[in-house]
Amino acid sequence: MLPGNFSGWLWTFTVTSANAFYLGSSSNEIYRFQGILQWCDNVYFAPNWKINIHACKTNTPANTACRAPASTEGIYFIEHLLEHMSHVLKKPSLELRQLNFYKNGDRMMGGATVKDFTLPALTDQFLQSSDYKSRSEAVATFNTANRWRKRGINVVPIRYAAHWNIPTRIFHCLVAIFHGGIEMGQGINTKIAQVVASELGVDMKYIAIQPTQAIMTANGGITGGSVTSELVSLAAIDACRQLRTLIDVVRQIDPTKTWPQLIEDCFKKEVDLSARSGINAKTPDHVAYNFYAAMCTEIELDILTGEFIINRLDILYDCGESMSPLIDVGQVEGAVVMGLGYYTSEEQIYDPKTGENLSYGTWKYKPPMAKDIPVDFRVTLLQNAPNPSGVLRSKLVGEPPLCGAASVVFALRNAIAANLNETGKGADWFTLVAPMTVERIQQYNRIEISQLR
Repeated sequence: MLPGNFSGWLWTFTVTSANAFYLGSSSNEIYRFQGILQWCDNVYFAPNWKINIHACKTNTPANTACRAPASTEGIYFIEHLLEHMSHVLKKPSLELRQLNFYKNGDRMMGGATVKDFTLPALTDQFLQSSDYKSRSEAVATFNTANRWRKRGINVVPIRYAAHWNIPTRIFHCLVAIFHGGIEMGQGINTKIAQVVASELGVDMKYIAIQPTQAIMTANGGITGGSVTSELVSLAAIDACRQLRTLIDVVRQIDPTKTWPQLIEDCFKKEVDLSARSGINAKTPDHVAYNFYAAMCTEIELDILTGEFIINRLDILYDCGESMSPLIDVGQVEGAVVMGLGYYTSEEQIYDPKTGENLSYGTWKYKPPMAKDIPVDFRVTLLQNAPNPSGVLRSKLVGEPPLCGAASVVFALRNAIAANLNETGKGADWFTLVAPMTVERIQQYNRIEISQLR
């Protein structure tokens, strides 16, 4: 939990100061510091931000960043503040969130101006499709009827900025494709193959993605920010158009020829069937566009043991016009489950005297398994929402859903609060420490022997 101080009232809130403590001692950390500032406002307008970041010296360098660094912490930071304000103001957290959404023309923390802010309409659609109102009422009824089992439900909206200030991406197209991105399971190779096949008008069987090589794709930047697939696709489109200009001259001689025959004719005429393109896509305020989503998590908790299950998880994801829907749905599912592990079970334990990692194996470190996946898992891509600022009208996917997994923490808090209210201990706000392990949850419920008699 990133500590913060705030003052608030019914309709709006003002963050007067916030202190973020981030541990690290290497150049990796600079980007995380900057990232927290870029994401800690999430989807909310506050006129008086004052963020103080404190660097701490550690005895080892930070590990390489992994999926959604800084954005995960930044979004959790503001969402936790909103939950706290909801408790103090005795207002539903969802209502408080909606009241403080950005509006078009507002200025964001990072300096960019809000435009094409579609989240209010997306949220309304999501609340209806997820049946949030009736499910919230059912949760309240269940909690009244059950002493030792409680349910919680929570909605978290997400904004993720597409930053195109990334160094040049190189695309080199022969019969094979060389690109500057790294395939790490996000489906970049599949998307590139689809884009090239579409641009050249050929079957996918003629497309071959080659391993990334610094010789063929020199001066490439990082694969990060969830935008690499887009930027490499943009370079691929440019390279394909270069090739088409050369190939079409030969095609006009006999338009009936198949692709292999056409390429053979190009070879005989000594046409250079190679193209190279570099994209250095920068925007004036470093934000090409914003992505939006909403996630709702419903859990059922065993008060006595701290064990819980996720009964249902819904997410409505604005992917623009998805370049590859199956890839994108898989990315959403994977990021959500990764986030659930991050927020509930993956606790790192260190020896307080030596600093030794005591959770180096799965006896102590618990990544999510098959039984941890939501019982009812519903991923929906927003329909009829082309992105005029994106490549092929699409939007990024990969990291943002992980940030929305914070909703599981607040759903668990709501279930714990239902128990504490029943025992007369719920008046005071209690601070959570993530990950919400079974042991921590059991302790948060503050069970006493007298309650069991």
